[in-house]
Amino acid sequence: MNQKPTALILGNGPSIDQLDPALLSHFESYGSNHIYRKFSAWGRKVDNVVVTDSNRLSEIGDAYRTFSGRMYVGDQRYIFPPVQRLRRFLGRDFIPLRQLTKKSMPVNCVTRQIRWSKYLFATVFDKTRFTFDLDQGLNFGPSVVISAIQLAVIRGHRQILLTGVDSHYATPKSYFTEMVGRIGYVNETFVANPRLFMEPILVLLQLYFEPIGINLVDCTPGGALQFIPKGKLDDFVRT
Repeated sequence: MNQKPTALILGNGPSIDQLDPALLSHFESYGSNHIYRKFSAWGRKVDNVVVTDSNRLSEIGDAYRTFSGRMYVGDQRYIFPPVQRLRRFLGRDFIPLRQLTKKSMPVNCVTRQIRWSKYLFATVFDKTRFTFDLDQGLNFGPSVVISAIQLAVIRGHRQILLTGVDSHYATPKSYFTEMVGRIGYVNETFVANPRLFMEPILVLLQLYFEPIGINLVDCTPGGALQFIPKGKLDDFVRT
């Protein structure tokens, strides 16, 4: 893995409205889900986009058709996403993301095509480990941000910053301004206490990062995460 500049991973929380778009030029940016709705207001785009939720894919449609950056796509229901169908739906090519499976799970031409029931996710997919290997798959975790972090590691970043990862919801559809009223699916269990789902897996990631020298910092203004080191984006801008 070749070392790269600092990575900035953008969630879709309300704090994204506070982001100064001029800062994006100082990092390699990894946007997620509906971040394209900010491009017009910012007057610029992110470098990469990551989507791993079929519900968000349905909402996004072909909005990234003309996006010139890298697009990474997975589907939480599959070991490997249905590439041909998604290419037609999204109107563009993308880098498919395999989902990490349990070591006991056979992966072959049959199981890769099955759309697994959510009641079998805990049996098929591994949420307790990370490989940082696209061929073995990503731990999709409870949020697309988790996949974006792993991609940043795979692509050689040794310093990874988070923003827009508010980890608390004032309302079930509490996102940045341009997303208000545009979200259909809401995971009620997740939004009731996102820290309960997000923070344990982020701490687990930190344990994986310690021996390989990767620094993860939460720069979300007013973010609710408590066990991830905090910082401000301005402090990471190289002058």
